[in-house]
Amino acid sequence: MADWPDSVLRRFHAVPPNPRENDFYGPWNKLLSYLFPPASDFTVVPQSYLLSTSRETADFVVEYEILYNNVPVLIVEIKPPGNLRLPTAREEADIQIRRRIRDLSEDCLLPTLHAVSAFGTQVAFYRMATGHQIIPERIPPDPTLLTDTAPLHWWSCDVLQDEGRRKFRSMVTEIEQACENLE
Repeated sequence: MADWPDSVLRRFHAVPPNPRENDFYGPWNKLLSYLFPPASDFTVVPQSYLLSTSRETADFVVEYEILYNNVPVLIVEIKPPGNLRLPTAREEADIQIRRRIRDLSEDCLLPTLHAVSAFGTQVAFYRMATGHQIIPERIPPDPTLLTDTAPLHWWSCDVLQDEGRRKFRSMVTEIEQACENLE
């Protein structure tokens, strides 16, 4: 399977060492706009909203919603890559993506709503199919034992490496085929 175009790779390779979350907004926007071109019926829509879990700091969630004729078909949320090693950051990312899936699922006309949680280029793939079960299944916290509710291996694919690129392209192909079936 072909690599990403040089224009996309250059944006990702321009990310500085020790990057912040917003250093990845441009590269992800470039990749998503390549996969869902503006001339198509897909639209890449950046979204941001205030995370209301903290009173001490203003924390925003930034995501991309990919719409097909104003219907959500894919969600991509971006987090700073340095936080991937932190179990609490993964847990928070997992909770946030599940909430967005739940919020947008009623508007999705496809049999499956896809979502991607990204820490830099490391991605975890989520999906909610008919029946409203989100995969991967949620790991509930144990009230007395330390529980990794969002294991590191969920983010084992790097979108710039062969396996991650193949999985990402496969997901996009599935979305495109499902959208063709709507017509």
